[in-house]
Amino acid sequence: MTKLQRVLSLISNISLGAGAAIGIYALIRTYLLYRSLPADVCPIDTNRPWMYTAIALLAVSFILSWFEPKKNKQKKGDEQ
Repeated sequence: MTKLQRVLSLISNISLGAGAAIGIYALIRTYLLYRSLPADVCPIDTNRPWMYTAIALLAVSFILSWFEPKKNKQKKGDEQ
């Protein structure tokens, strides 16, 4: 694995974790805000930047995963 591939893999993993964490935060915040708002008010409007950020980070992770080297799976009979 070259140095560039390691860096891309690290960036992909970090963006996946950050995107998942921000997405969970946005969903929890939306749920808590939804409970305290009156009827017919959309709580998504205030959380839209968080959701877009999470989607962007997850998309970056997905795109960078294409550039990671494939792992060779060995069969049970193969020893090399």
